[in-house]
Amino acid sequence: MKKSILALCALTLAAGLAACGGGKSNYTVGGTVTNLQEGPLVLVTNGMELAIQPQRDSAGKVLLTTNYAFPNQLEYGEAYNVTLKQIGTDSAGNAVYQQPPHQICGPLNISGNITSDTAGRLASINIAFGCDYASHSIGGTITGLAADGLVLNNGGVILRVAKNEAGAYPGTFVFGSNVTYKQTYGVTVLEQPAGQTCSVANGTGEMGDEDITSIRVTCVTNPA
Repeated sequence: MKKSILALCALTLAAGLAACGGGKSNYTVGGTVTNLQEGPLVLVTNGMELAIQPQRDSAGKVLLTTNYAFPNQLEYGEAYNVTLKQIGTDSAGNAVYQQPPHQICGPLNISGNITSDTAGRLASINIAFGCDYASHSIGGTITGLAADGLVLNNGGVILRVAKNEAGAYPGTFVFGSNVTYKQTYGVTVLEQPAGQTCSVANGTGEMGDEDITSIRVTCVTNPA
């Protein structure tokens, strides 16, 4: 009877360890990256650096999901923390990470997606990252505006130009919605200010990797 009880305890312990990932001693750190269109995305952990390129099908089309795995396995109980490669800090002291061209990537905010843990606590280490194309603001300068009523339009996004807190018309403007990389923009005058006519220069283009600040809105007073 005693031997049977000991055998049962041993079996139960082994099953519990297997369920928690304790049934083996080495673990591969890997996972998936969703919507990686441009490469590389560089991830780091435990002294390893992994440059991930988009995966393509036989026709050369980028797949929605790219799989990755770090080359060296971790031992049971070894801590890990998978992050994008840090390349510096900003003026506020916040970490700045290397991003793939034209995109912004990071860990997916989904249940069970843990980037920092201990090898063996789970049966496998699968960490999901996701990417989107970056977006940037569009704006520029306004000269000659001397009346209320100017309304600018960019593809249905409206900007009503009004006096600032000091009671003066602004000399610059920025739309409230950004434009995604490779998307076109076209700024026009939707409504003219009272007694004036405004025109737009440099108002169209395709979004690149920086904010657009070169749009010029020029207003003149209508003849009496």
